[in-house]
Amino acid sequence: MTDPRTGNARRHDLLEVLTIALVASICGCDSCVDFADFAEDREALFREFLVLENGLPSHDTFSRLFRLLDPASLSAAFGRFLEALGADGAGVIAIDGKTLRRSFDRAAGRSPLHVVTAFAAEAQLV
Repeated sequence: MTDPRTGNARRHDLLEVLTIALVASICGCDSCVDFADFAEDREALFREFLVLENGLPSHDTFSRLFRLLDPASLSAAFGRFLEALGADGAGVIAIDGKTLRRSFDRAAGRSPLHVVTAFAAEAQLV
């Protein structure tokens, strides 16, 4: 997928911005502001596998990038990513999910906590 940004707008690596957005999305973030907040809260973790030469992208950076990206191109690239991801983990993966009792907070309007466990049968890893 080609980077649609030009000039100074390319301060942050395209793959790094998309990686942060993907991880944040998987963890429940819904907006560009959420992506930026998530990255800031987990900066040490992201620095373990991303260079982040110019620091963390701001919510404006996420917003500008997603407005410029071609949706069909992003969808095709994401599809190829998922296919390649599945090729490395051949075998049965058992998924178990539970909702923790009494973990919701009606007063704060928060939903209950959920726990998901994935077991790779052949590798015997959880």
